Amino acid sequence: MIRLFVMVLAAWAAGFYGLCASSDSLPVFTRAPYLQFSTTNSIYVVWRNEGPIKPVVKFGKSLNRLPGEVSQISDSTGTGIVVRASLGTNSETIPSKWRSLRTEENLKLRKLHSAPVGTFQYEARLVGLETDTKYYYAVYDGKKRLTPADESYSFTTMPPVGTRRPIRFWSLGDGGTGRREQAEVFEAMLDVTKREKRPLDLWLHLGDMAYGTGRDTEFQARFFESYDLALRSSVCWPTMGNHEGFTSKGNQGQGIGPYYDAYVVPRYAEAGGLASGTEAYYSFNYANIHFICLDSHDQERKPDKAMAKWLKADLEKAKADWQVAFFHHPPYTKGSHDSDKEKDMAEMRQFLMPIIESGGVDLVLAGHSHIYERSMLIDGVYGATNMVAENNVLDDGDGDPDGDGPYRKSAGIHPHEGTVAIVAGNAGAAMSRKGTVSIMKRTLTEYGSVIIDVDGDTMTGRMINRTGKVRDLFSMVKRGKVDPVRLALPWQPEEYKKTTNEVKSADYLVQTAMPVDYKVVIPKNAEWQYLAGEDPKTMDWTRRDFDASDWKRGKAGFGFGDEPFQTELTKIRGKASSIYLRREFTVEQVDKITELGLVVNYSDGFIAYINGREVARKGIGRSSGRNVQKIVPREEAGAAYIALKDLHKSLKDGVNVFTIEAHAARESLDLFVNPFLILED
Repeated sequence: MIRLFVMVLAAWAAGFYGLCASSDSLPVFTRAPYLQFSTTNSIYVVWRNEGPIKPVVKFGKSLNRLPGEVSQISDSTGTGIVVRASLGTNSETIPSKWRSLRTEENLKLRKLHSAPVGTFQYEARLVGLETDTKYYYAVYDGKKRLTPADESYSFTTMPPVGTRRPIRFWSLGDGGTGRREQAEVFEAMLDVTKREKRPLDLWLHLGDMAYGTGRDTEFQARFFESYDLALRSSVCWPTMGNHEGFTSKGNQGQGIGPYYDAYVVPRYAEAGGLASGTEAYYSFNYANIHFICLDSHDQERKPDKAMAKWLKADLEKAKADWQVAFFHHPPYTKGSHDSDKEKDMAEMRQFLMPIIESGGVDLVLAGHSHIYERSMLIDGVYGATNMVAENNVLDDGDGDPDGDGPYRKSAGIHPHEGTVAIVAGNAGAAMSRKGTVSIMKRTLTEYGSVIIDVDGDTMTGRMINRTGKVRDLFSMVKRGKVDPVRLALPWQPEEYKKTTNEVKSADYLVQTAMPVDYKVVIPKNAEWQYLAGEDPKTMDWTRRDFDASDWKRGKAGFGFGDEPFQTELTKIRGKASSIYLRREFTVEQVDKITELGLVVNYSDGFIAYINGREVARKGIGRSSGRNVQKIVPREEAGAAYIALKDLHKSLKDGVNVFTIEAHAARESLDLFVNPFLILED
């Protein structure tokens, strides 16, 4: 498997994290160990294995001495090790190697929503830890160590509540694509923390961490494998995005789905704040900062509903120096989404922002809109259909200590002294912009993420782009007594004008770039069975049981004309030009696959099938075979990437057949097709 994303970052990070052991000799986790839900004296270590193990976590203050141990299996979250499993159902076909695991005892385990069959998840809670202390940890199967003796498998417990010392957290949203932009944004953050010799204390993910529909395999490939180096040494505190919401649901009391399987968060104020009784929204304290996570996706947002009531009560109880609220849908944006036109964002602005600002929140972080936008110091922008700056801006400067100066607020928590709102949905998904928000000081259609540093009475935020450059910087100082003044005519940004050649907004369920991490299923220039010069009489040729023994064999690419090809075809005058290809491939376990992608150079159009089901079509309007219609001459050159649709409806465990028919337009002088198949798992 080509593990470019993980391998490149792991090699780069060797100096930073002290990687020292070869992974070749270590067992493979199906989900590597990661940290969750820390407090001043406890933390969770979570991981997955294929098949059951005897789980043990050892920990201690020295890399080479780990006297602490947790190994007791527990039925209740919060003690020992909770085990969850995916063992299939009576109505589905279970791979033979996992059937023996469907014992009465195993079937009583907590169930994983849709993880690959054979998956066992372990959630170990380490307790009795010292406050603000660094620990190392290791995962064992009985006496067999599964993780290396490695500096990166470590954590530091939370400092005492109220502690005033430098704290750093990272915030990002909408990065879960598995594409190069995501990798570069992550690497840029790692580079900054390494260069400044200041690692993360914690991080906030603002949602859409698993494109396109939040499936378990998408979480694994596009979040856990992508951010492994950060996840193993710092806690990620999540909020659910709409893409996770395709598969996970949090509005039915107990959250269900891959999102809720993945994360462990406080429900009963175990880390400070007020108990919410749900993992959909929660709060926690870290040193002198109070964090509030809201579920803007599938919770009721109106003031008389449970989440808003909890938010108001939580903020009334809070006593921290700083307050940070984070959720997915931004109250103010005109990036890839327009908060004036979409209900979920308008309601966050209309119903939740008044509570947030009355509670004295200093910073609001959101994603969803694929852009970076950062406001001035604002208060009172609650309109249902517009976002007015006049009399709602308290400081229209840039917030830069070396520019207009930091935003200033009174020490402590005070209502309506101003909030900075950031949209940071720029961590990997395709970017776009619809307009300008009048309260925004910075608007950048540029990939990146946000690093926030809090040091006593000063908060500093930087947007770091994917090359590591600081593209925005602001600070807030909370000191003494400040009397806020509303500006009748604040500075406002220029109105945005769309360019004439602006690219149409992307469909975020469709990937058009190859994943960074993949393996080849059918290689480039592979040998195929092919039929040219005539058309099959039926569609049986696309099915796995079709007898193609009389078809020719040749290496891709196939065609005639100007393109280079390995198997040359003959153009028959007066007859439509077409070719039909077949090749078998094997998939061990379909439910482990995130995406199956076709990389193909072609002219002019093609239709692709897996086991007789159509999975891709380009350049052909209707029908198939001899009856194809509306073939559009292809103008662009080079290979295209197409993520194949209906993956889990077409693929089978074991042997599959991939078939593709290519057609040239009647006026075309070229027919060409050169396909290969890749798999992201």
